[in-house]
Amino acid sequence: MRASFRERGGVMFPHIAWQLEAMIAAIIAHRPHLTRPTEQALRAVPRHWFVPPVGESLEGDGRSALIDRETDPPAWWDAVYAGRPIVADDGCSCPAPWAVADLLELLRPAPGQRVLEVGTRTGWTTALLCRLAGRSGSVTSIEADATVAEQAAKNLAAAGTLPHLVVGDGTAGWAERAPYDGVLATYSARTVPYAWIAQTKPGGVVVTPYGDGHALRLVVGPDGTASGGFSPLATMKRAGLDSPPGAVLAMDVLAGDVLAGRRDACRTWTDWGEPEPERFGVTITPGGQRVWLDSPERVVG
Repeated sequence: MRASFRERGGVMFPHIAWQLEAMIAAIIAHRPHLTRPTEQALRAVPRHWFVPPVGESLEGDGRSALIDRETDPPAWWDAVYAGRPIVADDGCSCPAPWAVADLLELLRPAPGQRVLEVGTRTGWTTALLCRLAGRSGSVTSIEADATVAEQAAKNLAAAGTLPHLVVGDGTAGWAERAPYDGVLATYSARTVPYAWIAQTKPGGVVVTPYGDGHALRLVVGPDGTASGGFSPLATMKRAGLDSPPGAVLAMDVLAGDVLAGRRDACRTWTDWGEPEPERFGVTITPGGQRVWLDSPERVVG
């Protein structure tokens, strides 16, 4: 792993250190706690190593801004460390730092563990996982898009990080290197593939973004099932003006993307007593997925 803030040309940029520290401070401001291992990993693996030289910075109001390191370096650097998602020309995105930190904190990878990442993207989260799992750990990352996977491999090699990279269907996991202590998906899913559960050790953790701005953390049991609950992501998008997080989750669970269904789901959420996201849970079995409220016996989706 490279130890200093340098570009490939070897030129030192003194401003990078304070921009990175400002990014970390902003992450801490958005969440109640950031563990020291995650904070150290964010500092040791600067985001700009994995951001494309030309891309679009996704603004909080839904707009996007073109960034180009060659033609407007200050704007590019500001976008990299302002904490917004950045999308390359090939559609691959470097996720927002707040969302990455949330997912890492839910997974809590430890030195020596074996971790499967589903969705390599630019490789930034992959490199952070390698840092957290330590040299004795084993990180496997699977990416469906061969072009995206090729660029991620270049980014990771330039950063001095060598995970096991796979091009393939992430919903099937990667059984060749199982069992894993943890699985981390980098893309949102409403249905968790059972392969992720089957390839995780009992007591292991599966973390994935879920729907419109939530994360799901599952703990695998000795019987081959998994169960867990939801947490709002710091970068949560609201599926309607002033919609509370619990209502947004209910919309995802009950209605998908159909607007009329979302309205019905919001009314149902009100009838339930307007529960917060933490009251919802999910159980995964070989037979499928059940979303429940307050207890596994009260299935709602």
